[in-house]
Amino acid sequence: MKDYTENNPVFSDKITILDPTDTDHADNFNVPLKQLADNELYLKNAISKCEKTALLPAGQTSAVFNFDPGSIIENSKIRIESNVPDVNYEDITVEEDSITVTFEAQKKDIYVKVVVSDAVV
Repeated sequence: MKDYTENNPVFSDKITILDPTDTDHADNFNVPLKQLADNELYLKNAISKCEKTALLPAGQTSAVFNFDPGSIIENSKIRIESNVPDVNYEDITVEEDSITVTFEAQKKDIYVKVVVSDAVV
């Protein structure tokens, strides 16, 4: 097996399904699987409105992320990611178009990413 990645997924309104006369070959099975995977990636990209990455230097306890006006709306979902495992934030403060994330002081520099998405209904 190999990994499937797509940088520019296209949404398919119709999904190809296998016909009883199709051969049992990976090329036939992969068509609908790729369409479904692309649909998922497309929808994920559609709800991820914006993201910002910042360096949190060792010892610093907060990072500020400034977004374009109107990017952060009421009920937006905010996701925090970092380049090292098990880094937890202590607090998130949202003021207009700015998000401040507070952490425990880190022993080394880390990168932190904030992703703002539409609220999940």
